[in-house]
Amino acid sequence: MQNLQKHSFNRMVFTLMVINFTEILGFSLMMPVLPFLAKFLGLNIVQIGLLGSIFSFCQFFASPITGKLSDRYGRKPLLIISQLSTFTGFLLLGLADSVPLLIIARVVDGLFGSNMTVIQATISDITEPKDRTRIYSISSGVFGAGLIIGPALGGILAEINYSIPMYSAAAISLVSILLVIIFLPETYHGKSQSFSLKFSDIIPTKSLYKYWKNRTIRYQIIMMISYTFGFMLFINNFTLIAIEDYSITTLYAGYYRTYIGILRVILQFLFINRLLSKFGENRTLVSGIIALMISMILMIFSSEKWMVFIPMTFLAYGTGVARPILTSQLTKSVSKSEFATVLGVNNSLNSLGQIITPILGGAMLMYLGSMWIMVSSILIYVLFLISKKKRDIHINDISLKKDSIVPDTIIEQF
Repeated sequence: MQNLQKHSFNRMVFTLMVINFTEILGFSLMMPVLPFLAKFLGLNIVQIGLLGSIFSFCQFFASPITGKLSDRYGRKPLLIISQLSTFTGFLLLGLADSVPLLIIARVVDGLFGSNMTVIQATISDITEPKDRTRIYSISSGVFGAGLIIGPALGGILAEINYSIPMYSAAAISLVSILLVIIFLPETYHGKSQSFSLKFSDIIPTKSLYKYWKNRTIRYQIIMMISYTFGFMLFINNFTLIAIEDYSITTLYAGYYRTYIGILRVILQFLFINRLLSKFGENRTLVSGIIALMISMILMIFSSEKWMVFIPMTFLAYGTGVARPILTSQLTKSVSKSEFATVLGVNNSLNSLGQIITPILGGAMLMYLGSMWIMVSSILIYVLFLISKKKRDIHINDISLKKDSIVPDTIIEQF
């Protein structure tokens, strides 16, 4: 009986991972090509930035609503609806021969295509707490694999026609829908009898204010914001920078992102645990931020498109170590009962970054030049290091005073 349950669990996890892979593959196949399609249809750099922000703006409001609806009606129906939305969005991108249709495609996918929200909830449903980290690690590896294959494939297909990667992404999305319908059972059986949505479910202002009053958490949030905005300001405008500065084709756009994906997977599976064991979280984190600053400096002085692979190496290392450490330290700064709340605040701030940075970066690229995007990212990382230094001083002061407000685990951590 126990072996049967284990087999059923493994089959469900495998199904979820395949669904996860197809989702990421479709998304990453389309993303490097989108700026080229938008440019082909006559949009300027600022307008392409706005197009990117439209999707993130819709997701900002849709993700928490989708999560709430899945608590009310179950994971499977909401996952199918969100996947159908993504399929429709990709199909419309393939058909897009005008700017209005391009915008509609991104809105449709953004408003209803919160697939990852439901997939993450489904993983939580079927796993015990002791297995959850392992399953999320597998999910992260699957995510990385999709990011390796998708961009390169999208770049190659777009050399034939911009529509082909979009139709291919739609076909992959359709396969994912069929997998859910045929193989994935409903995993959530504690459905609520009513649906309620508060303003704080979308924008957690009360939680943010509460955490902001705690100096330790406040510095941690500033560090997370600094990292997020510094990284996104560059990466959300990277393809446009490469188009403007190096006149790249879709092939190179795909190769750049695939290269980053390969390095991140290698780092995650082979090196990050060794680095943490040898140097600890704080020194590894600082090395990651310094690597990001070096990548921006090298980007400024890269005069040929092949030279861009050098700063991308530092970028892959920097983001590969910084994000997981920052997320871990953020959860360690609160009690276990507040993990979900503080991560919700972090996700909201992350979404705001996704909305703001494409517009800001597009305007900077159009009116000031790409160098100022890199310079701005460096200055934001300097703010990160200043905030970290202040946090460490504050933690040390608390440790010396043996302030009972801060848990011992936090003092030991820092």
